[in-house]
Amino acid sequence: MSRAVPPFLIPEADVITAHPWLLHQDNGAVALPPFLPDWDYNTDLHLTREVRVDTVRARRDASLPADAPLLLVVEWTAVAAQTSDRACRLPLPPDGGVTLAVDIHGALLGGALILTTRLVLGQDVPTSDPFLAQRAGDVLYEDVSRTELQGSAGRLPTYVVNFAEAGFDPDARWHVELPTSLAEPAAAAVRLYLNGTDDEVVNAAKKAAAPTPVQQRILAWMETDLAGHLVESALRSEWRETLHDYSDEVDSIGASFAVLLTILFPHESPAALAALRDSDPGRFRSRLQGALKRMRAHRDDHAVPPAV
Repeated sequence: MSRAVPPFLIPEADVITAHPWLLHQDNGAVALPPFLPDWDYNTDLHLTREVRVDTVRARRDASLPADAPLLLVVEWTAVAAQTSDRACRLPLPPDGGVTLAVDIHGALLGGALILTTRLVLGQDVPTSDPFLAQRAGDVLYEDVSRTELQGSAGRLPTYVVNFAEAGFDPDARWHVELPTSLAEPAAAAVRLYLNGTDDEVVNAAKKAAAPTPVQQRILAWMETDLAGHLVESALRSEWRETLHDYSDEVDSIGASFAVLLTILFPHESPAALAALRDSDPGRFRSRLQGALKRMRAHRDDHAVPPAV
């Protein structure tokens, strides 16, 4: 639980029994895990949570009138995409039990999903006591749940388009658009376009969570090409010396570039990598191939087993 200390009385935390969030999938509901390894931008999220509030104690602890209206409100935030919205707002019934439901389009998400559940005052309550909640929306309780969205094949906004109509080469299989500033949100800074006439590529992206061997090779090829674009972008002369300036802006593309270079080339500086690329491009590309192969092997070795 995380909340600021309010300037008024609040109930004890145990007046609320909040069960874990459940993620609803085709094969049933599972507890929402700390991270979703197979999530991608085509995956919408349907979440529910059972909450029960001892309304009598809640009002008494906060010195509120016995008929003061109480609401449960849920807000979601997509950290990297820098989007948020209110998911639900429910009045508490007499028994204090409610089912909270959250539905979020995958295209709105990115980086991490934060779900904030709040018990709030439903309307103004006139009082002359400055240490009592009295305004609609005053927060009496809050808890926060965070889930990292870690899909290896769909961390980027991905769009299926007709390349001829979009102005891309009609025979290209995919197209990558890169950021113009290191401060851009990582989830929105890089965009991947798939050629809608290329069924193999589109189907491989759709089946990224459980691809066939052929689809695995297509995805690996796409990942290698994308990583090459990202590394080249990170090593641009005007950017490589300032990557460290974004270490505190964890959701920026600058921070993501720095992390990517550290993972792929843990013992070399961006300046050294740029020098190798400029002096021996062939050796640099083979080094990148080997680093990507090692990264994929490490990721596969540490993959999270599917929930049952």
